[in-house]
Amino acid sequence: MLRFIPAIRPSRRHLVIAAVLLIFAIILGGGGTPNPSTEVWLEILAGLLILNWLWLPGPLCRPADPALWLLALIVIAIPLLQLVPMPPQLWQALPGGEVRAEALDLIGREDSWQPFTESAPRTLASLLSLVPPLALMLMVGSLARPERQTLLAIAAVLALLSAVLGAFQLAGGGAFRLYEASHPGVVLGFQANRNAEVDILLIGLLALAAFVAGHAPSQRRPGVESIWRNGWLVGGVALLLVLAAVLTASRAGIALLLPVLVAGWAILVLDRRRNWKGRGPAIAAGVLAVLGGGLFLVRHNVVLQRVAERFDFSGDGREGLWRDTLYAIGQTWPFGTGMGTFAPTFIAFEPLEAVDSSIPNRAHNDYLELLLEAGIFGAVALVLACGLILFMTWRSWRRAREWRPQIAFGFSVLVVIAAHSVVDYPLRSMSLACLAGLAVGMFARSPKINGPAASQTHH
Repeated sequence: MLRFIPAIRPSRRHLVIAAVLLIFAIILGGGGTPNPSTEVWLEILAGLLILNWLWLPGPLCRPADPALWLLALIVIAIPLLQLVPMPPQLWQALPGGEVRAEALDLIGREDSWQPFTESAPRTLASLLSLVPPLALMLMVGSLARPERQTLLAIAAVLALLSAVLGAFQLAGGGAFRLYEASHPGVVLGFQANRNAEVDILLIGLLALAAFVAGHAPSQRRPGVESIWRNGWLVGGVALLLVLAAVLTASRAGIALLLPVLVAGWAILVLDRRRNWKGRGPAIAAGVLAVLGGGLFLVRHNVVLQRVAERFDFSGDGREGLWRDTLYAIGQTWPFGTGMGTFAPTFIAFEPLEAVDSSIPNRAHNDYLELLLEAGIFGAVALVLACGLILFMTWRSWRRAREWRPQIAFGFSVLVVIAAHSVVDYPLRSMSLACLAGLAVGMFARSPKINGPAASQTHH
């Protein structure tokens, strides 16, 4: 496909593939469980892009960092193994196996081989949902660090476009919402869930800081250099992203705003090519002005008043969800029920006094949901993945001093997602999962490029 586009240099075509996947991941990956159709299209597109990536010749067709392959194997191992059929003597001995045996006895299949998971279609869907983020992670790890800078710029621009679309959604009373099943009356951008949207905007802030801090002068064309040296432009884009994040009315996202702004400032400080010293008082004054203006608007703006009202936690049902999820974990421990099976499992164990017309599709705590679906194997996989990521972060921080803003971006993104996962489920959004893949790809060792293309991708 892309090899027939003469305007793109062969050395840049793999970057184009990764950029296309990132763009469509943000645009199509935000529907969530209630809107699965766009995610299916994203999975198909990711498969086609993977084939093009492998098909294209040239110096960039090379394996990524082996640590990334190991991480990908850890991630897919659980749903893959949960789909392997087991003999009846084995699956019937698992917690809940007798109930499944009684159900299958009604159709005469109690002695058939069955997979570990309670629902093979749901677990298969979970496995397929991993294709775009893992593909993007491996693609980013296969690119040179200057090319990863381009992906940071794309992530920041996509966050800005999402914020602009959210402004149209507020002005049009929700007329520009992309999904029928979504939160009304707030900034949603390309997402259906306000919590996913606020994470997109927060990551956009971090990407903006990392791009500005890590863009080497030798790579800038004069026009680009003058644009990004304009602190007012960068500050204006950042302020727009902050305002859009507040207007999502996501309580956790708003709480994460200050840590993200601090992380963004720390990333900018890593840019040793610029003199950021002495600007602290001006920046502090700007922050205080924004906070003061925000307090004034909260008192005089109906939309912001609704956002402030969201911080009344009296009607929040998360505590009940967590308590019932813990009970379900205890009934299925230590093996879990299968990736993607939270909803039917939770409903089966939900206390009668808690039953109402609503259908909980998530635990609103990704760690509890992982323990329910994957049991002790999920806990072990999470620990191994975190350990491997920390190792890659430490290794890259020591070796890639010039590109530390990229590494700081990746680590900050993962911290934001990990913190938000305590009260929500960001990685269940395919858009955010792909941004997590982008973040992890920043930790990979920059591949060595030999031949004439080297001068085009390294400075």
